[in-house]
Amino acid sequence: MKILAGTAPWLGRAALAAAGLLLLMIGGKFIADPVGAGAASGIRLASPLALTNMRASFGAFPLGCALVAFASLRSRRLAGLSTVAAVLGSALVVRLYGVLADNTFQESRTVLTAEAVMLTFSLAAIASEIGAAQARAAAAPE
Repeated sequence: MKILAGTAPWLGRAALAAAGLLLLMIGGKFIADPVGAGAASGIRLASPLALTNMRASFGAFPLGCALVAFASLRSRRLAGLSTVAAVLGSALVVRLYGVLADNTFQESRTVLTAEAVMLTFSLAAIASEIGAAQARAAAAPE
């Protein structure tokens, strides 16, 4: 149990840092180059409003989630990890729905894999944090 309690903070921080970096890269790509980022998925932006909406929708939301992940590195790791898991889990479920509805498995395989790995990493870190908290509570004198 001491090993779990000692590694939990580092596993949580690693998951938060990895998710934060990934989300920062996604958000940054859509903010800096919405035309190129959209084109990579076959999205054509036909007006200045489309550029603004792409930046706000596809750029700002991942950027905001990245900021939550980074802010949670030092404290409130469980809240940050839960937020990251909720965002990644939602994205994965919606993407799986799209894959089934639109028959885009081949095109989505790389992103599906990345989302599934990051979600699994986040869930493992959550389990580690909870296990460490339970171990500390059990070891605390009454």
